[in-house]
Amino acid sequence: MAKIAVRDGRILWRYDYGRGQSQGQPALADGKLVFGAWNGHLHCLDAATGKLGWKWTNGSKSLFLSPGNIVPRIAGGRVFIDAPDRAVTCLDLASGSVVWRCTDYKAREASGMSADGKRFYVKTMDGELLAIDTAPDAFRRLWITPAGFGYDYTACPVTVSGGIAYLADRSGNVAAVREDGTPLWCVKCCNSAANFITEAPDGSLWATFAEGKIFRIPPHAPAGHKKKIP
Repeated sequence: MAKIAVRDGRILWRYDYGRGQSQGQPALADGKLVFGAWNGHLHCLDAATGKLGWKWTNGSKSLFLSPGNIVPRIAGGRVFIDAPDRAVTCLDLASGSVVWRCTDYKAREASGMSADGKRFYVKTMDGELLAIDTAPDAFRRLWITPAGFGYDYTACPVTVSGGIAYLADRSGNVAAVREDGTPLWCVKCCNSAANFITEAPDGSLWATFAEGKIFRIPPHAPAGHKKKIP
């Protein structure tokens, strides 16, 4: 992991976390950089110096359950993750100590956060979107709703835009769920796993897929562009 000056390409600091790829995007908040790796650990660095603040492990002996392909979400001084151990975990950002862990849902890698930081979204392996309250000191489910595509394990992050959460699966489907838990639509774009759903300045969303295709979801798309979830 390295911090590089954009202007001239100088390496400002470098942190060697050992073996294992860091596949997911890191998170930056309150002067701290948090990222996971396929070495069993979630790491928290001082963003200014690159010095390790803490690292956390779920205790599993299998590196396949590492947080190597997750995007940590930070809100209210806490870090929220859902690694392949199928648990949702909340950690204290300052110390790395566990605030709570929940294993009641098949959570795995795909997550998002509301714009106000009050709701942590998790896509379950049963094809549901789970909304979690980020404020309490214990796990609190706000709602859970089917997204419309059933069993799935794709790590495509959940993107939130304009009060709607967008998620995708391994078979080329993209779904939209309003932030009150109301399912809006699910549409099939292609036949492969989604990589990312990225918001553009005009409010539209761009979804990329493993087969090399890119799809644009226009803002306030008319009904003809959507397929309602049954």
